[in-house]
Amino acid sequence: MPAPRLHSHRIVQRFARDDRGTVLIIFAVSASLLFLAAGIAVDTGRLFLARSAVSAAIDAAVLAGARSLQLDPDSPAEALDVARRTYVSNLQGAPTLLRDDVAFAVSSDGKAIDATGTAMIGTTLLQVAGIAEMSVVAVSGAKLASASVTVGGSGGSNIEVAVMLDVTGSMCDDGVGPCTSGTKLTGLKEAAKRLVEIVVSDDQSHLTSKVAVMPFSTRVRVGPNNGGGARMSALTGLPPTWSGWMNYCSSSTGSGGSESAGNWTCTSAVTQYVSALPIMPCVTDRFYEATGQIDATDRAPGAGAWLNAHDGTRMTRGWDSSGAAAASYLGASAADPSYQWNYASYGCADVAEANEIVPLTSDRSTLMASIDGLEAYGATAGALGTAWAWYMLSPEWQSIFSGASAPAPYSMLTSKRPNGAPELRKVAVLMTDGGYNTFRSAKEVSQQTVSNYALQLCSGMKAKGIEVFTVGLALDQLPAAERAIAEQTLRACGTDISHFYNTLNVQQLYAAFTDIAMKLSAIRLTQ
Repeated sequence: MPAPRLHSHRIVQRFARDDRGTVLIIFAVSASLLFLAAGIAVDTGRLFLARSAVSAAIDAAVLAGARSLQLDPDSPAEALDVARRTYVSNLQGAPTLLRDDVAFAVSSDGKAIDATGTAMIGTTLLQVAGIAEMSVVAVSGAKLASASVTVGGSGGSNIEVAVMLDVTGSMCDDGVGPCTSGTKLTGLKEAAKRLVEIVVSDDQSHLTSKVAVMPFSTRVRVGPNNGGGARMSALTGLPPTWSGWMNYCSSSTGSGGSESAGNWTCTSAVTQYVSALPIMPCVTDRFYEATGQIDATDRAPGAGAWLNAHDGTRMTRGWDSSGAAAASYLGASAADPSYQWNYASYGCADVAEANEIVPLTSDRSTLMASIDGLEAYGATAGALGTAWAWYMLSPEWQSIFSGASAPAPYSMLTSKRPNGAPELRKVAVLMTDGGYNTFRSAKEVSQQTVSNYALQLCSGMKAKGIEVFTVGLALDQLPAAERAIAEQTLRACGTDISHFYNTLNVQQLYAAFTDIAMKLSAIRLTQ
């Protein structure tokens, strides 16, 4: 029986030798798998870092390019250059790319910066497996990211903006005027146009963006010379023309002022009959003499709530906004001539014909032409200007501003779009370079009194949900007491302290209007 045992022993030895070979094979295979796993871990980690860096760089680039496009829509090449430089800068310190074909382009509507292309990273350990590169970002031709300009702030909302612009004599280089250019006035025009450029979108199909321009000085102009009778009737209740006996000054001394009342004095007058004189197309503040109160609401003009006309009254109908009939100086006879200054064969005093209000519109060319044509002269009726900024935005005034210029309902301020943004934002931008000193066409009225009226109007606006920005220009040049009141008024009128801009020069004014415009629009990363 030994032979079989020997045979068995040899069989065991042979199998032992075969097992050692198998272990070597298994070890070799395992080592290869471990090396491949290490390669995958190392190169996948590098891929993750590269993908994170490239994606972040692309997002930053399209956002920066879109912001550049927003600031200067007429310079798409500059926007693309900004995008490329931002992309390169943000890749500093990232894993080195084997290939980078990422490119940037302006969208067909001119409102977005798109990124397309590919980026590849070379491998290290995975090269032994025949894998030389890995894709960091998408395939060629696909859009990697896009950033677009939207109106209404983050998320996008419809927006209505009323811009109150101080065009008084102090805006001229000589402080008196009239002028159509000068350091402050030209700077204001450029700043206001920049806001329009940024806020008013070319595409009104998805979200609407409208701006109203509201120049003010001693009065507010609502129509052209010898025109605007229908609107004046709707605002004041006065007829477009008037005939009657009128007292005219035939000789005088001195002259009227711009910011001040001047020293004009009538030395003799004559009474004569006039026929069909046109109403002067300018209005002044709403005020009730019986109670000594300003109308600090946005209710529509009408019975018991009329605006006063050019001379601060409603003559020949009444003395104030209440509509109470006047008992004397009606011009019905030579013995009772009218002394009113609401009807004349020429335009408004202190208000150039070019300074007519522009109700809400998305027509950039109309807005730009209005701003370019502004002429400065007259005094600072700040409460009146503030009131009209509100009127331009108030749905109560749809009888005055209709059609595309009709302000949308207040209810849209609290309703939400599907993305959570408000359906609508209403915004007033109030700009001035001086103390409020004029009321109902009377100059050199107590600054504090007129400022208090303006504050009442601002409170009313904000209570309705209107966002208020205020911008002071060169207030540091005012006497200390006037400056203190002016700054306090603008600070309190704004929605909060961040909405008040105290600019010392036109460069800061331009920056303020640009900053406001940026807050009224947004750059949105859409992919």
